[in-house]
Amino acid sequence: MALPFPSPPITGPAVGRVPQIHLSYLSRIGLGGVGIAATVAFAIFLIDALVNPRAFFDVWLMQQIQGVEAPGLAEGIRIANDLTSSTGAVAMWGLAVLAFALARWWLPTLTMLTLPLGGIVNEGVSRFLVTRTRPHLEELARGSGNDEERSFPSGHVTGAVLFYGLVFVLAGRIQHPLLRRTVRTAAAVPIPIVGFARVWDGAHWPTDVLGAYALGTALLVPLVLLYRRLDASVGRLPFIHAALPAHDHSRPHAHALTSLVLFEEDRVVKVYAPGFLPRAIYWLAFQAPFAYAVSHVALEAALHRRNMAALLTEGWYGASRVARATAVETVDGRPALASEWVAGHTPTDRNAARAFLRDVRERFDEVGLPTWQIDPRQPRAIDNVLETADGTYHIVDLESGLVAPLASVRTWRRAFRRGLVPFYDEVFFDVTRAYVTREADTLQATLGSARYAELTATLDEAERATLAWQATEPRLWSRLVRGILTGFGVTTWKARLGALMARSKVQATTWMERAVAVWEAEGRLTAAEATTLREQIAAPTFQQMLPYLGAHILISIPLRFPLGSMVRPLMVLGALGVSTLRYLRREIDGEAWRQAWSIHSPLVVALSAVPGVGSFAYLAAQPVRANRLLLRTVTDAALQKIPRDLYERTGLRRRIARPPVPTEVAAATASPEPTPMVAPISAACQEAA
Repeated sequence: MALPFPSPPITGPAVGRVPQIHLSYLSRIGLGGVGIAATVAFAIFLIDALVNPRAFFDVWLMQQIQGVEAPGLAEGIRIANDLTSSTGAVAMWGLAVLAFALARWWLPTLTMLTLPLGGIVNEGVSRFLVTRTRPHLEELARGSGNDEERSFPSGHVTGAVLFYGLVFVLAGRIQHPLLRRTVRTAAAVPIPIVGFARVWDGAHWPTDVLGAYALGTALLVPLVLLYRRLDASVGRLPFIHAALPAHDHSRPHAHALTSLVLFEEDRVVKVYAPGFLPRAIYWLAFQAPFAYAVSHVALEAALHRRNMAALLTEGWYGASRVARATAVETVDGRPALASEWVAGHTPTDRNAARAFLRDVRERFDEVGLPTWQIDPRQPRAIDNVLETADGTYHIVDLESGLVAPLASVRTWRRAFRRGLVPFYDEVFFDVTRAYVTREADTLQATLGSARYAELTATLDEAERATLAWQATEPRLWSRLVRGILTGFGVTTWKARLGALMARSKVQATTWMERAVAVWEAEGRLTAAEATTLREQIAAPTFQQMLPYLGAHILISIPLRFPLGSMVRPLMVLGALGVSTLRYLRREIDGEAWRQAWSIHSPLVVALSAVPGVGSFAYLAAQPVRANRLLLRTVTDAALQKIPRDLYERTGLRRRIARPPVPTEVAAATASPEPTPMVAPISAACQEAA
């Protein structure tokens, strides 16, 4: 039952090339197809386990398996059970994690650490979903001694598929062919044996084992797919230190934690190439590649942020204490940040340098700038400071290499309130703007008007670039925090619904009055009749129905068939359900509920599902049906929206539309003061109507 998944070809200076194993069935349907098939199979076995105490063939198949006898079989079964039991499985898993870590295979190590999640899934299904118990029938040669213990799915089998299947895949990294084949064979053998062992020993029904094979495969396949994707991009990176890009070693350069720093005549160029751990932490935080290594817009945000900090320090200390960034460039196909050269050396008095950093940190924190790079509690912060010939300190790096939680309580509060958790080189621009505005006089006195104007312009550019950068990343955790803070929109639903209903009411009123106005203009209504119809439209009972008619017209703009035909009936039933609930809670009386029933009637529900005309289903409501003249007026307006002029061509309009009133009759019944028409509805709403 083993699934020997092929591993991708591996290249690199240290590991060489490993040939890829091609299996015909995987080549045809793909690994994703195997995962889908396994998921479907597990769903089938799960449904059977939920419905039946055992499958119809479980007893027969178990008897056949337990009838197998061979020398040493019982001892082999015991070994298989021990290797996949809680103690044995944990021991083998721990040894594998240790072996991968000692080999510095960081991605396989982290992948192996995710396997306990599979055990949690298996335990959740067994403990909370399925009540099937273990085999204990007299007609079986062997059964379980615990009649109450849950049986579906087999944890031994699920764990074996996950652990040994993953070992099989990860062994593709082994360079030596004989050793690779040996490890893979050793990993493949236990998988089918343990399933046979659990049934032969009487611990599980056969479908418990089959379901566990399906569950283990369904969990293993996405893990393998994710591993391969990450392995192709970060699998060969150093764990922490930068994966240094190719460069001329004769040129002056330095190796930072996550970047290569190239020194030129009057500037410094920093090329980001972080190792595995910084990339993994960034991806976990923002579900995106490490921004400074791949995104020019992220480095553009860093450039403006650096220059904004430089101008602020100039306002605080009389001269800039931050090396200004000059350009975002491309070095050997990689984004790079160029900044000015600062002639200096490492601080001679590290305590004085730390005191300077503490002061800068407090100021940065006050104005909403990130502090990780200059926080003296951070071990490498002092490395970002140079001492110049006049004894002053200059910060030469403000771009973080790690997503780190080290920040003040004030910063954490700000981040949570704005839904910016986790944060990385985060500027709270509203705080910065408030400070720049509040201290405008002091800053202009120190910087001058031109430099102050540059500060505000740089602030604008920094915010624009930052928003553009963040918009390219999913940032799911930030979205979750913002959702929690806003109640996922629940707190605004009532106001939104009220605004929608008001808009719907205006829409429906406008549409009906327009229909009356058209008939009046065509001579199908006298002025007195038109005035009467408008008064009836304005009546309270009629107005109660209009918001729902308008809502149907509005949602028909974005929701085309078949979505509109599904949503509209649900809206009608929901409105009737709300009225019924209010009646049961004695918030409205029986008369009000009967009025609601006359509006949201079964006829309206049925008509609202009809494509095309369902938008006007509320024309069948009692308040409209009770006035035959108005019903004919608005029905005529609705049916004229049928395409290809079918309404006219079929002669249906002659039966529905009222013939024009003779001129002398219209003049005799003319109203002395014509009723003003309402403004026509918008083009979009006309199209929907």
